[in-house]
Amino acid sequence: MAKGLLGGGEMKFYPQDALTQAGGRFSQSDAPFSAHVVTDRELITGQNPASAPAVAQELLKRLK
Repeated sequence: MAKGLLGGGEMKFYPQDALTQAGGRFSQSDAPFSAHVVTDRELITGQNPASAPAVAQELLKRLK
């Protein structure tokens, strides 16, 4: 799965699992490939490329 992304290496874990095991909360969009943005203090993150406009809007809102 990740060989092309990691230069021939392999992922040893799934980010969702690592996040929840560390006490974090994982959330995702109900609809596949749709935008999903989460803001937590200074962190603004988007689920996928479809989230880019919403991430940009949230960032601009924070910069005002």
